[in-house]
Amino acid sequence: MREGRIPGYHAERVLEAVRRFRANWMHYHRPEDVNQLLRLFPAVHLPRGFILDYLPVGGVETGWIFPFARREAVTSGESTMPPALAAMERDRLASKRGSGELRRMEVEHLYSHLTYDPTPTGLFEYGFFISELWATKSASRARDWLDLEPIFTRRQFDAVVRAARQVTRVIRPEVCDPMGRLASGGGGQVEFIVYQGAAWKRIFQLRLTIEADGGVRREPGELLANLG
Repeated sequence: MREGRIPGYHAERVLEAVRRFRANWMHYHRPEDVNQLLRLFPAVHLPRGFILDYLPVGGVETGWIFPFARREAVTSGESTMPPALAAMERDRLASKRGSGELRRMEVEHLYSHLTYDPTPTGLFEYGFFISELWATKSASRARDWLDLEPIFTRRQFDAVVRAARQVTRVIRPEVCDPMGRLASGGGGQVEFIVYQGAAWKRIFQLRLTIEADGGVRREPGELLANLG
């Protein structure tokens, strides 16, 4: 397994670009919004001639998107949507969220087209990008990601702790640079520190597991501070 730190300044630049995108995504039309997001992650790639697109599912308040990759150039009268998605009613697609069948469609129509540089930085950018892509225009279904505030420097860590009204436990890390570990069979793990506000008010290590087929799972790791 190959591992290494992602420089905090690089991670901060990515995060600031994502924040600007979140603040302005409503100014982009489909599918320019998701392709603009992809441009923020230079270590993540689509094949030449392909772009990202998505299928909106549900309403404005509770809706989400199903992203997929497609050829940029289409002939007159040709659908831009993969036949399997075009043939599936959106209500049926919504009912399959989280199912094995939908996961297979994610792999076939999205993950199989995406690649990333085989470096810790490439793994970090891919895991961050996939998490952000599924959160785009899907706030009601992605609060577990959108409510997290990544911390990439000790300066940020200390500022969050100082701002807390109550501190019951703190483990100050020696470094806050994200860690990436590439698995020999593909995929790997990325860990970085996040602050979770609202009712939680805690700082912990977030673990992103990037599967060999391209899927990304998120789970909490070591608790570093209780601030509630």
